[in-house]
Amino acid sequence: MKLKNFYRVVIVALMVSVLFSSCAFAARKGGLNHVHGGVLNYLGTTEDEFQNALDELTAMLPAFSLSMFDVPENQDFVTMLTAIKENRHVIHFYDNLTSMLMALEAGRVDEISLPESTAKYIMKSDPEYRILFTIRMPSAISCGFRAEDKELCAEFSKAIASMKEDGTLKALEEKYINAENISEAAAFEKFEDAGKITVAVTGDMPPMDFVASDGKPAGYNTAVLSEIGKRLKKNIEIISVEAGARSSALTSGRADVIFWYRSTKGMTFPKEIEIKGENPVNAVMKDANEGVILSEPYYEWQRTLIITK
Repeated sequence: MKLKNFYRVVIVALMVSVLFSSCAFAARKGGLNHVHGGVLNYLGTTEDEFQNALDELTAMLPAFSLSMFDVPENQDFVTMLTAIKENRHVIHFYDNLTSMLMALEAGRVDEISLPESTAKYIMKSDPEYRILFTIRMPSAISCGFRAEDKELCAEFSKAIASMKEDGTLKALEEKYINAENISEAAAFEKFEDAGKITVAVTGDMPPMDFVASDGKPAGYNTAVLSEIGKRLKKNIEIISVEAGARSSALTSGRADVIFWYRSTKGMTFPKEIEIKGENPVNAVMKDANEGVILSEPYYEWQRTLIITK
């Protein structure tokens, strides 16, 4: 897959989220020439490539007349079309969640885009944060592997499938994501004379993935990994990397597995827009980068929340 196509692959879902969120911010502030949004560093693309693709999508949308969308369920789309005529949406990449939150605190960005559970986790710890906008975009977490590691990927997928079937994944979700209080970090069993699998985590997606007060990785993702290690009878070793270093950690061999957050379905335009053939946005939404293969997804969510302060 060429880079031009790949950067489209990894950005489209978040582009749509940022567009919607920026509209809401523009409506709240009024008359802004630029709206600045923060996102965690994406794999395989640069900030400039991300911005160029966002500008391309932005340029396409005002061609549609607002009069086409006069029913309540289309009001989000109307808000977006209205705002992008008055504001350019500028995207900033951040290597970790802490630096992105600091930028929001300092006013260097106006909003940040996060999965629903992460946004709620942050708002629970600091009530000054609030939801600016919400958009439904089906997404999932999978484990990413080097293309040559097909056997390891298949083993993970088989373990994940069995965890879905016997209810283990649901139980871990209730314990680590839906619970009011943070659960303790999962323990990893050690198996003598067994193989080792090194997994890179960022700690940037609490409660799915975070660093506990004792400095150890914790959260839902690590609990899932603990269970996979038990089922495969292999030793799981966790290393910490920044969001932008995940790809290099995998390709260099420093890590055998990384977490891959991806959109599973594309954007749906209002029914009043007739597009011949496949929706052009959805046409570029693929699941993986060249050289990376993905396990079966083990967690899915429906919404992205954009928060501001």
